[in-house]
Amino acid sequence: MKKNNFVLCLNTLGLLFCTNNRAIAQEFEKPNIILILADDLGYADLSCYGAKEIKTPNIDKLAQEGMRFTSFYATAGVSTPTRASIMTGCYPKRVDLHVGVIPPDAKYGLNPDETTIAELLKEEGYFTGCIGKWHLGLLPEVSPGAHGFDYYYGMPGPNHGRSDLYNDAVLLKKNAEVNYDSITADYTQKAISFIKKNKEDPFFLYMAHNAVHIPLFASANFNHHEGENALYYNMVEELDWSCGEIYKELKNAGLLDNTIIIFTSDNGPSGVAAPPLHGAKGSTWEGGFRVPCIIRWPNIIPAGSTCDELATAMDFLPTLIPLGGGKVPNGKKIDGYNIYPLLTNKKAKTPYSFFCYYNREGNLSAIRSGSWKLHLLEPSERWAGKVPRKEALLDTKPTSPLPWLYDINTDVGETKNVISSHQDIYQKLQSMASDFDSSLEREQRIAFSKKSPTTEEVP
Repeated sequence: MKKNNFVLCLNTLGLLFCTNNRAIAQEFEKPNIILILADDLGYADLSCYGAKEIKTPNIDKLAQEGMRFTSFYATAGVSTPTRASIMTGCYPKRVDLHVGVIPPDAKYGLNPDETTIAELLKEEGYFTGCIGKWHLGLLPEVSPGAHGFDYYYGMPGPNHGRSDLYNDAVLLKKNAEVNYDSITADYTQKAISFIKKNKEDPFFLYMAHNAVHIPLFASANFNHHEGENALYYNMVEELDWSCGEIYKELKNAGLLDNTIIIFTSDNGPSGVAAPPLHGAKGSTWEGGFRVPCIIRWPNIIPAGSTCDELATAMDFLPTLIPLGGGKVPNGKKIDGYNIYPLLTNKKAKTPYSFFCYYNREGNLSAIRSGSWKLHLLEPSERWAGKVPRKEALLDTKPTSPLPWLYDINTDVGETKNVISSHQDIYQKLQSMASDFDSSLEREQRIAFSKKSPTTEEVP
């Protein structure tokens, strides 16, 4: 294989919280990187996270051979904002994509002036590919190609409306012609082809599935379940199959040991709970934001390890860029951290002093610091178009008035409001949240907007 060996130097004094270190005190080949993003997959929807009815042996294997995070957060309860964070390493509000999701026929999106993870890896010699749901803008100016991807196959819009299927800039099928029953298998085949074609040099593949977002769909081969939840369970298990196929191809190509595989979700499950968490997609309860995350990289990340420290979707960029030989630019402020210490040192602590939850209207709704979580606004009601699953801890409102304070280390279901006995914690978190939101407002960078009509096709 024609890969470039390089040395990443570790400043041990800055091990825990350094954001720009070259992270590894040894020589190794540039790792390939595959980031698999599920859509609307809940915290409890994988068997390695406690699912009973759903079997996910391939994703479980990634966890057995890598690290499973138990306090990993999307940056929103809906799609577009989290995807913006993955691409930029920022809170969605910093890049002006924090309100709702980008609708069909929208003429705005992720600003081309933003520096994305794909652009930075491309500068280090990576071939970059995006397969699946983009949802960061439909116009050519904000397409995957405009943000550093050499190859794109998938749907640039949401799972409805004008979510046509494209191969790079070529329209393949209009939304009404897309066969959702076979889309997971289709994406998987494209991913396997991508790996085969680019195995001689380092590559970055961002694979963003439409599954398990509504409309519910699964290939004919995945019909193992019966009952009202059968289709949803089948969808998750097909998603697991897809991960297994990618794993097999990496193994066949001799790339398995030097490929970082990441599996996570963009937000919580649609309209259902994720026990033991409270809430679901669209809410700022834990069930809306806390998602599964598994990272596998043999010989670097200890097999079968678990990380209970807080990490987020904003951390992929500042963690992966140094591992690819690059440096996170200083010109634009980001909010994520290099979490390489969490991946390799079981004594490492989260670099976050706090984490903010913004609701789908774009307002600061809650803040977590350490074990404490303070709700400042009512979490949103359950998302429309819900999957028919009967589980506890949906968005039932507490009987006490806002604000609500929870110790989520002992009460992850957010059932016991303890604000009356912890006024000092409340005051501290309220002040912290207000100060941060004000600074983010001042520092916000504006999203791309094309106000004039356009006749151009979406890319």
